Amino acid sequence: MAEAFGEPLTEQRQEIYCAGLADIPRQQLQTAFKRARYELRWFPKLAELRELAGALFQGSDGRPGPEEAWARMPKGDRMEDDSVVWCDEERVAYGACRSLLLEGDLIGARMAFKERYEKELAEARSQGRPVNWTMSAGFNVEHRLSTLANAVQERRLTTAKALEFVSSERRSDFARMLPPSDAVGLLSGTVEKMPEIPGLAGVLAKMQMDGTLPEQFNAKPKPSLPKRADPTPDEAHARREELKAQAEFLKRSRESSRNNAG
Repeated sequence: MAEAFGEPLTEQRQEIYCAGLADIPRQQLQTAFKRARYELRWFPKLAELRELAGALFQGSDGRPGPEEAWARMPKGDRMEDDSVVWCDEERVAYGACRSLLLEGDLIGARMAFKERYEKELAEARSQGRPVNWTMSAGFNVEHRLSTLANAVQERRLTTAKALEFVSSERRSDFARMLPPSDAVGLLSGTVEKMPEIPGLAGVLAKMQMDGTLPEQFNAKPKPSLPKRADPTPDEAHARREELKAQAEFLKRSRESSRNNAG
């Protein structure tokens, strides 16, 4: 196929293609090579050959594609500050391009990373290896906490594993970055288990704790009553006369009751 396209084929490139196609049966590969010679204008990439063979990976194992993986890698003058949760294949590929990044050759680093990552990715998938996530901690603590929180939410790390990279004084800050279900028991002053409350009250309490309680069920503050203004002198005089009349009426009623009883 290389001869048909007039493409130089180095030993390293042969190894990459062999590793990336090793899981495909020979007959499917022969079909893919034949289709490539007649349907493509340029020497095919690994993904193109796999597609022509009907064996294109869908990324269902959780590993990111080459472009996504490269976008996640630390770069720039302060790349030592950034943290990343990466799979083993990303880690190996990053090691292959790190010297180019240190030299400032971003284009060369990207090409080296993608080429090595595609090789590692194809080998891992052909062998059926499960994805393995690890943490590379940078010096920037804030970036480390946010990276760990994202990894927990994406289920790449467990909360217990992430806490290994969080100092005790930043534990509450880290917990506030997590969903309520993952942060239970991590915030200062919280309890590990919610007390059991029977009936509807318990259901509503749990929904409120999880942040799923509908707005109409949230307690609303009662409106404050308007402050009563001080009475005017005329109103105060009228009120005194009214109370005086009521007192006279009660006095006469008691006297009338005693006379009738006598």
